[in-house]
Amino acid sequence: MRSFRMPPWSRNLAILLAIMLGTTLLTAEIAFAKVSKGEASIAKRSAKLYMKQRQYNKAIEQYSVAVEGNPGDWECQYYLGWLYGERELYEEMDHHFKAVEETDHKKSKKWKKEVDKSRMEHWRRHYNLGVKGINAQKFDFAIEEFQSAMLVKPDEADTYKGLGIVYIQTDQLDQGIEMYKKGIEMAPKDAQAYFNLSSALINIRSKESLADAKTYLNQGLEYFPKDVNLLKMLGMTQAQLGEKMEAAATAEKALEINPDDPAVLNLASQMYLQAEEYEKSIAILEKLIPLDPDNSDAIFNLAVAYKALDQGDRALDLFKKSVESDPDDEQSWYQLGLLADKIENFDESIAAFSKYTELKPAEARGWRALSRAYARKSNTVEGPEASKAAKKAEETFKMAESLDGDE
Repeated sequence: MRSFRMPPWSRNLAILLAIMLGTTLLTAEIAFAKVSKGEASIAKRSAKLYMKQRQYNKAIEQYSVAVEGNPGDWECQYYLGWLYGERELYEEMDHHFKAVEETDHKKSKKWKKEVDKSRMEHWRRHYNLGVKGINAQKFDFAIEEFQSAMLVKPDEADTYKGLGIVYIQTDQLDQGIEMYKKGIEMAPKDAQAYFNLSSALINIRSKESLADAKTYLNQGLEYFPKDVNLLKMLGMTQAQLGEKMEAAATAEKALEINPDDPAVLNLASQMYLQAEEYEKSIAILEKLIPLDPDNSDAIFNLAVAYKALDQGDRALDLFKKSVESDPDDEQSWYQLGLLADKIENFDESIAAFSKYTELKPAEARGWRALSRAYARKSNTVEGPEASKAAKKAEETFKMAESLDGDE
């Protein structure tokens, strides 16, 4: 049997393969070997050179080797984080910056300052872009920028408040409220933040959210006791919660601070009116109307206050003024009709209730009041006029009954 023999060229190839295989194994062994401090020092020098040459990809490679061999080189950790930050790879940046921030070594002090400076530069850029996004109503863009700012510097309260504004403006109230609460927790001395947060809570329109708004408004007023906007909102919130006397007391505080502000006067008058403090409400409204003569609500409220004090003539004149100011003010027409009916001026009462039924044709109470006015008139006149009024009373009463049936 013939023995197998490799040809000369095959033996040479086998030797070559063995050499190559041995080299590969050796290389792999070196690749997995721990980087020594000496090699880390060489890599650091190379990284600095690449930085000067603006070859940032190579600088990242060399700084990575340097921090692997010497994790306590805070300079290398900083520059590696900085390079990742320039590429907006913020998770990688954060990893290396934290290595600097979380050490107590005395040599890290300088690099901690650099880390803070770098974070702030990135944060400011993204935050300002987020604000520009809000102003341009590019809300998706604004959210992205604020989220990037949050990655860079998660302890900046303004980022959360900025996101809160975006979410509230896009009707994502729950998320907006959550962001504002976090922002206030981090930086509580911000009157506007309390105002915005409370506005969002009030817009939810639940008893729980109103109570929450009241809590935050009171918290804000601890820092800013003379902030009229917070006081006005607190007063309105208390009124919605049915706390009439508390709302009036809050309005008094606002008046003490800014007695000539029409908005404060208007609020205070409403709070006193709800609390049935009619004389106080009248005193404020008499001051408010000359400052804001086109305020139909103020005129209406003053008329209501005079009516409550049985000063019908004054109230009647004011309701007339109210409908002159706003011909579509159905409540003023209705009140005008009631007062005219009370003093037995039935023609004026009929005219007022007729206007009310034009504005609110589907409301039974207007037709019922009009029917009553016609009926009362029919009892005070004679002949054809009395018959006509009685017929009108019957027609309008049937209209009221039909609307009662629809309800």
